[in-house]
Amino acid sequence: MTRSLSRSELRQLVDSLVLDWNDMTSHSKAMVTLYCTAQHYLDGKVPWGLTFEVDRWPDYTAVLWTPDKKDFSVPAFVEDDVFLYWTSEDGLRQLLTLTSVDWTRQLLLLAFPLSGLSVLKDHLTKQGVPCPSETDIYPCDTAYYLHETCPSLEKLGRTDAKVTIAPLKPDHSQLVNRTWRHGGTPEAEEQIHYQISTFPSACVYDQDGNPVSWILFNYYGSQGLGYTLLQHRGKGYFQLASKYLISICLQKGFLPFLFIEDYNEPSRTIHRKLGYSWVEAGRCAYTFLNRNKSS
Repeated sequence: MTRSLSRSELRQLVDSLVLDWNDMTSHSKAMVTLYCTAQHYLDGKVPWGLTFEVDRWPDYTAVLWTPDKKDFSVPAFVEDDVFLYWTSEDGLRQLLTLTSVDWTRQLLLLAFPLSGLSVLKDHLTKQGVPCPSETDIYPCDTAYYLHETCPSLEKLGRTDAKVTIAPLKPDHSQLVNRTWRHGGTPEAEEQIHYQISTFPSACVYDQDGNPVSWILFNYYGSQGLGYTLLQHRGKGYFQLASKYLISICLQKGFLPFLFIEDYNEPSRTIHRKLGYSWVEAGRCAYTFLNRNKSS
């Protein structure tokens, strides 16, 4: 059987995850999301229940975490979320087999390392569950900002001195929801409102105080939902917002990182200019299981 960690055991697990910023390529991207999610949960920034299951304790080799199905306060926008981290494929296989997760329901595996895809598909086949198709898998690079400081905002060479930079406001949730590629639903708007209200964000405002470019922070630690209104592109505003958020993250001791989907070459170009880096070992995917199936 797997073991569900108590709060004190979860603290021990977090303390065992030592992130070396000078050698992030040696860390699994799932380890970083585990560290961030668990830390935010322990700090009270994740207001719903989470369960953290391990293959064994205390010498664990695989961890699965997901919203607590017994907690009726879990919001709809996270109820399908599942994360996995492992250092041993045997541990991963054991955890997939013995976990309390119902693999027949609709699920979203976030930042799932592509190195484990064959193990996952083998498990699903044995369970009689359809394997995700290519259209259910959104491959990403994990981009890290590994510098101790952020270049001065004045070095961006922006042409419009009348803009201001500040966090987004909760009442901007509707605008962000309309422009997000995966948004457009009440659940997505609720998620965005939570993110803006709880975590750092950055927004460039025009001279009338209207948002023109922004980027947010997810509960599992990554930056995301970045967007610039079409009529304001090409002015360096997204770089301005990104550098502002990088600075905030560094001040708070957060590691700035994000997932760049394969289709998003413009984002790849911008973040390379900002000083982010990524390697093949950091490949992962947002993977849907039993998509469009009612939970």
